[in-house]
Amino acid sequence: MARATLDPGPVAAVSSADARLWRRGAWCATAVLAAFLVVPDSYVVLHAVVLYLAVDLLALSMVLYGVFRYRPRKPLAWLLIAGGIAATTVGDLLFGIHQARGTYPFPSSPDVFYLLAYPMYAGGLLVASRARAREGERGTFIDAGIITINATLFASLVVASQVAENEDLTLAGVIVASAYPLADVLLVAVAFRFLLFVNSRPVSLRMLTLGLSFVLLGDFLYSARGLFTSAGEGRGLADALLLAGVASIGLAGLHPSMTVMTAEPSGPTPTRYSVRRVVTLYLISLIPVLVLAIQALTGNTRYVWLTLVALVAVAGLVIIRFVDLVGRTLRAADRGSTLSQLGSELLVNEGREELFASAERAAFRLVPGGDARVLEASVELPDEPELYTAAVEVDGRVVANVVADAEPTIEQGAFDVLDTVARALSLALERADLLAVQRAATDSLAEQNAQLLELDRMKDQLVSSVSHELRTPLTSIGGYAEMLLDDEFGELNDEQKEFVGVISRNSRRLNRIIDDILFAAKVDAGKLSLERTWIDLLEVASASVTAARPRAEDGQVTVELVAPDTVEPMFADHTRLTQMFDNLISNAVKFTPPGGTVTVTLAGAVDGVNVTVTDTGVGIPEAEHDRLFEKFFRASTVGAVDGTGLGLSIVKSIVEVHDGTIAVSSIEGSGTTFTVDLPNRPTSLHDKEVYT
Repeated sequence: MARATLDPGPVAAVSSADARLWRRGAWCATAVLAAFLVVPDSYVVLHAVVLYLAVDLLALSMVLYGVFRYRPRKPLAWLLIAGGIAATTVGDLLFGIHQARGTYPFPSSPDVFYLLAYPMYAGGLLVASRARAREGERGTFIDAGIITINATLFASLVVASQVAENEDLTLAGVIVASAYPLADVLLVAVAFRFLLFVNSRPVSLRMLTLGLSFVLLGDFLYSARGLFTSAGEGRGLADALLLAGVASIGLAGLHPSMTVMTAEPSGPTPTRYSVRRVVTLYLISLIPVLVLAIQALTGNTRYVWLTLVALVAVAGLVIIRFVDLVGRTLRAADRGSTLSQLGSELLVNEGREELFASAERAAFRLVPGGDARVLEASVELPDEPELYTAAVEVDGRVVANVVADAEPTIEQGAFDVLDTVARALSLALERADLLAVQRAATDSLAEQNAQLLELDRMKDQLVSSVSHELRTPLTSIGGYAEMLLDDEFGELNDEQKEFVGVISRNSRRLNRIIDDILFAAKVDAGKLSLERTWIDLLEVASASVTAARPRAEDGQVTVELVAPDTVEPMFADHTRLTQMFDNLISNAVKFTPPGGTVTVTLAGAVDGVNVTVTDTGVGIPEAEHDRLFEKFFRASTVGAVDGTGLGLSIVKSIVEVHDGTIAVSSIEGSGTTFTVDLPNRPTSLHDKEVYT
């Protein structure tokens, strides 16, 4: 089903060859016109025959070549205009022959061909109007009517004053002389009807408008000065205007944009009512008043009745035009209200049927009598030749169509608003789909979160149960191992002591792992408690360094403490900070090869203490820095060194629960530095508080 569209088609791209051809045609036309103006009238054959016909034939050939070269959609429009030029050419040839003979009969055979040119020009413009114009556009017809009435007034006054009162004219002469201004009126009416429908002004249409203006002005001079019956005096300017008009029409047909005049419309673009257009029409409507004033001042009231008739007709059209504009304004306001209501309904409603119903109600209100409706894509469109459709697309698929009878839709200028209804419905349907997907995703996430919470609870219970169940036998194992090592059940030989020592060390190791797991579980459950007291951080750090040195010496690693003689007391949990230092220092010792150094540095900071633990160990790849504090994460450089991956996670939790921050910097193969900033609390706090 074809969609009714009314926009002017796009102007075809102008190639360099076409542009050069048009410029050459313009130069040739200008040169011949200049020669016509320069050559004296005494060279009758050259002036009145050769140069005249040169301009006519050049213009005719340009239009015909343009039709052949650019293939307009409706070639008949330009062929009729070419026929008008051809008729003018024949008339000029016959008139030139009369001039060469020194005879100026009126009426004569040239007048037949001159008058034939006007309906051919008008016919070409009518064909173009049917290809481009919006049927039922009352305002444009009214505007053209106002201009036509004023042109008719001028033509009537010219006929009355210059032709009807000329006693030397025969009846045939009166008829022919009157036919010229009437033909001009016909051309003005058709030309303005066409031009008022056109919003774009490519070069071809500008040249065509200029050419028609020159022709009409030349005819006006002929009529106003009575040149039809003169012996040739004073024709120069009028002839030059007529020739310039024919040349301009020819250049319009030669330009590549000549196809726009009959191009297939591409979309529903409404006629634009600019302020300039309204003011121009207002001034034109005052012309009968001006003519009436001139007649009154000069006392020439013989034909005042013609002016009064024109004045009444123009006044009637102006009133109709005003009523039409008011109606347009009211309809625009009603459309705005309808679209606003539609927007509100589309935001409130979410069901597909409700959205379609809201859009259909709005479309019906926007085109009263136009039988506008919304049809889903599965419904076959009505088999009607004049049907306007606006597609409703969702995710690139046409899911529905807003359809309406084309004629009422055009009549009421409702193309744009129906497109707006289609776009609004598209957005509403997409929103409804997104909301449905979002709800499904929300429900799924809620279900998954509930499952995760249940799994987390089960995990905590499992960790707690397993840890406590493991701690009892491990404590028993460790205790019996210690008693064996103390020879409480008899003396052991060296090999037995070594084996029991391994049992004791691994039981302690398992206990530490269980402690770490329980600590991580407390952090996850938000049950980590602090018992703050005023502590000496230097003392805590020294104790941890001292405790780490035996193991460090076994691995040939040096552990150093760099700190001032005194450090400000800190209100913190002694046990947790000891755990923090132990984990950081033991990590550094574990991953530092023999001969390396671990340096613990304490320094005072603003309202707190800065702690750094630096080693010369294996380092950590930069890509893994962000994951270093995750539970159970182990860097790729640790190799076979034992560990659970909980130590740094525990350190981070201890630092954060003390409102501190921790950062890491490391270069693979060169060592690692952990930096901890611990804020101090005011001394006005109680000596001991417990935080959960």
